[in-house]
Amino acid sequence: MTFNHNWQIGLATHTGPVKQRNEDNYFLKMTTDPKGHEFGLLAIADGMGGYKAGAEASKLVVLLLDEWWQKRVPKLIKKKNLQQLLSVEFEKLFTKMNEELLKVGTKLGTTLSLVVMHAGHYQLYHVGDSRIYQIKGSQGFQRFIHQQQVNGHDLTPQDTEELEGEMEMALLTEDHSWVEQQVKKGKLTREQARNHQKRNMLTQCLGIEEGVDPFEQVGFYHSSDLFLLCSDGFYSMFSDEEIIRTLQGLEKEYTDLQMIADYLVKLANFSGTRDNITVLLVRNVFAKDQVAATDHKNMWKSLLSKYKRGTD
Repeated sequence: MTFNHNWQIGLATHTGPVKQRNEDNYFLKMTTDPKGHEFGLLAIADGMGGYKAGAEASKLVVLLLDEWWQKRVPKLIKKKNLQQLLSVEFEKLFTKMNEELLKVGTKLGTTLSLVVMHAGHYQLYHVGDSRIYQIKGSQGFQRFIHQQQVNGHDLTPQDTEELEGEMEMALLTEDHSWVEQQVKKGKLTREQARNHQKRNMLTQCLGIEEGVDPFEQVGFYHSSDLFLLCSDGFYSMFSDEEIIRTLQGLEKEYTDLQMIADYLVKLANFSGTRDNITVLLVRNVFAKDQVAATDHKNMWKSLLSKYKRGTD
């Protein structure tokens, strides 16, 4: 799946071998700002199987996200302080989503993990235990660039050096779960948490309790980086080492992220997952001149100011 020659997307979702209904939903939209810099928003929502109508909950937050996109993004991408504005926007939007779910009356619960990608900057907002990973050292990047150039696209990506060695994967989100709390306290290892009988017990999600406090993170990405968004039906089946090793093998064989996403979902199915599975892979190849050093300085300056105000 490719939106244009600067975006490569792989998306796969499946009910899984046990459940009768897929309670996962997803969102992905791309546009450009007035300077021609691309702006993308990707998200996954996992309706809570332990509550009624999880599919309706995840569908509702995606509809509200789309409504926000149509109404607010055309205005926001014209602003100079976009990163700071997005932080305020998503804080309000997550609160609205939570309130709308509570209004329904029945317990409609869902996770929501989203990431904004804009010319080498990322911002993510997250509630629940779906995950967002950033993968560096992509083996398939050079082949993707070559393929696009063969097709007549004049790409001037930020990273054109030959990439060798091992891929590196970083978990960008923080699970809002009971087992994650135990890991932080040193009472469980990561592997014990992954297989624990209480691994699905969440400490925060949308639609169950009043008030919501999303996890936020900002950072940078290179053209060669991959972002992996996935529900727990996928990542709970594998250790981080197994995920990165599998991705490394697939990147050596394929340049098409759609084929890789399809394979990962099938692998989770064959491995015996008991939940719905959603995998979303994205790579954004952008021009080096889209990211200026002053942009980096201004973003960190505004964020530092925000956090200082929060600690006063």
